[in-house]
Amino acid sequence: MDNCTYNKLKLMHKLSKVKSFIEMFGKKDAKVAKHTKCDKLLAELHKDLSKHIRALHKAIDPEKL
Repeated sequence: MDNCTYNKLKLMHKLSKVKSFIEMFGKKDAKVAKHTKCDKLLAELHKDLSKHIRALHKAIDPEKL
């Protein structure tokens, strides 16, 4: 595997961990604390992370794995 492919996989992994953190803790904690701005920000960030994870996935050439 070349460095570029490795970097894309590593980025996907790290972004997925942040996305999971938002799903598991961030959204719930923002709602419990009644921080509507934070809740909206986390929802937007979650959406953006999903988009970027998909873009990285599409950019990976399966032959390079």
